[in-house]
Amino acid sequence: MKIKAIKYSLSILAIIAGISSCQEKIVNKFEGESSLFFFRGSSNSKGAPQTDSVFYSFFLTESTKNEDTVWVDIMLTGLPSESDRVIPVVQTSAAEAGAAQAGVHYVAFDDPAFAKYLVLPANRVSVAFPVIVKRTPEMESSEFRLDMELTSNDHFIAGIKDRTKYSVKITAMAVKPALWDVLNSYLSIFGPWGQAKMKFIIDYVEYSDFDQVLTSDYRIYLALKAKAKLAEYEKANGPLYEADGVTRVTFP
Repeated sequence: MKIKAIKYSLSILAIIAGISSCQEKIVNKFEGESSLFFFRGSSNSKGAPQTDSVFYSFFLTESTKNEDTVWVDIMLTGLPSESDRVIPVVQTSAAEAGAAQAGVHYVAFDDPAFAKYLVLPANRVSVAFPVIVKRTPEMESSEFRLDMELTSNDHFIAGIKDRTKYSVKITAMAVKPALWDVLNSYLSIFGPWGQAKMKFIIDYVEYSDFDQVLTSDYRIYLALKAKAKLAEYEKANGPLYEADGVTRVTFP
């Protein structure tokens, strides 16, 4: 019986040792094969939804603003490092029609002044990556697309294929926000969307963060403020119309 017990114990130890050995190999392999991918979810580190692309318009900013930042979260697979690691990101499809041009429509990733942003800091598993976009005159009637891809370098291997690409569309044209017609969102506050109406909201109501889902109290506040500001405007300037000269800007 003792011999059987000893054999049984030895078998258990062998199995445990085998499992431990496999786990050690997996962990070591995982440590040596870190990769990066673009986050996808309803709220990134800046509180904004992040899918596989974003549409940025300078229309949503004051006319004197010629540069802005689009924040994109990048995540790590693997274990954090005790040292900083360079993020391998490049522009793809740069030669295609409508492609954003480095140094013209955005700050180039190889610009020496941008190097400080191409870093996943030590002991971190994510980072908010800045895409610095630049306004140009042709954006008043056109949009430009910056296609980015996370590649590999001495620190990272190629990552999950469907998560290594991200696009930023840049323009200065009026763009209807994606959440405008969502239930209990901007349609209920301001009514049907229009370019002149949206510019009025930005300039006079002083609201431009159309990516946010608002509380009921804040929706009521914005609705009352929009009506009051429009009344002030019309008293001084007369009715405000959309570009067709027929559709009058009103609020519910």
